[in-house]
Amino acid sequence: MSEHENRQPPEELETPSPDETPETDTTADTDTTTEESPNAEAAKYRTQRNEARAERDALAARVEALQRAAVEDLCKAASVTPRALWTVAELGDLVDPETGTVDRNAVTKAIEKARQELGITTVAKGAYVPNAGKMPTTPPATDRWAEAFSPKNRRR
Repeated sequence: MSEHENRQPPEELETPSPDETPETDTTADTDTTTEESPNAEAAKYRTQRNEARAERDALAARVEALQRAAVEDLCKAASVTPRALWTVAELGDLVDPETGTVDRNAVTKAIEKARQELGITTVAKGAYVPNAGKMPTTPPATDRWAEAFSPKNRRR
């Protein structure tokens, strides 16, 4: 090669073509020249685009996790395991499409649907006392407690 054939600036020789550059190129452009070649500028924009996509996906995953947590809190308040709710409903059905917030009415309907389909009974409020309020069928013949604490002269 002669000196006249190789007159390209050094930055164009080092920069790969757009076909060779992977989309996940995360290398920073360390060239301090004021003029950028079209390939270097395109690589910079691809890098920015890929970073923005990764950030968008991370934020979408975070929002979905927060929505799931809010729905699961409503399930726990209704004494239903979240797994039972997820068998009858999807997250998209329980979220308002315009605002992205959890729709309490939709969650309540899904909880009732899960209760009906899976046979989940509602939990009664308060302490559970078996046989509370039931009277024995036959009263005891004598009151043994009163007899135990009565004076000996009054015993029968």
